[in-house]
Amino acid sequence: MASTSAGDRSETRNWLEMPDEIMGGMILQRLGAVEILNNAQKVCTTWRRICKDPAMWKVIKISHYFHASDSDFVFEKLCKQAVHRSCGELIDISIKHFGTDDLLDYISRCSSKLSRLCLKACYDITGCGLNNALKRLSHLETLELSYTSILVEDIEVIGHNCPLLKSFTLKTNFMYYDGQVHAIANSMPTLRHFKLVGSTMDTDDGIRAILNDCPHLESLEIRMCFCRCLDENLEKLCRERIKEFKFKRDGIPIGLQ
Repeated sequence: MASTSAGDRSETRNWLEMPDEIMGGMILQRLGAVEILNNAQKVCTTWRRICKDPAMWKVIKISHYFHASDSDFVFEKLCKQAVHRSCGELIDISIKHFGTDDLLDYISRCSSKLSRLCLKACYDITGCGLNNALKRLSHLETLELSYTSILVEDIEVIGHNCPLLKSFTLKTNFMYYDGQVHAIANSMPTLRHFKLVGSTMDTDDGIRAILNDCPHLESLEIRMCFCRCLDENLEKLCRERIKEFKFKRDGIPIGLQ
């Protein structure tokens, strides 16, 4: 084996001496919350110390693709651990394919600074559970709900409890009607970005309401919605007033985006 020269040895660096912000931000955070909690923090004392830093947990994203009830419990436990480690500094959390009202309640009690909440296919989270949690999240600016059952009254409560809400995404299973769209327009006047996917609208009135009651709207995207052809004059008005306007009834598959 060839020997290593003195020059080569002098240039060799101990990667454990890398600054914590680089180790955490450029390496550990790319692993994801589950991988950090299950594996990365066990590698060495340095990694364990960094993994306990609340700065590591300002943004949490956890996806679960297995549907056994026992594994749902494990993922919920891991999510609570991640939220606990944020020490109240959590600002952005995304949960996919698991979660309950109890988990959402825990997040809201521990994360008063939360500005973004994304729930995708969290079928065990109810409209009531969501509303109770949002009562504590007055700083929320972005809310994304995919395949989460909420009623007209739930939407109105969301708007009332989240006065700073600027971005709202609602993806459904074709079970929402004009009433929900009107509720969004009436209760979320500060919206700047609104995306609706998979809704059923009998008329263009919902779009008119959004246009009239959300004066700060910068982007409006409506996709996979069952409604009659958009009135030519209304479409022209939308394009004149809204910087980014997209209206499509097809072109994407039904399912999670």
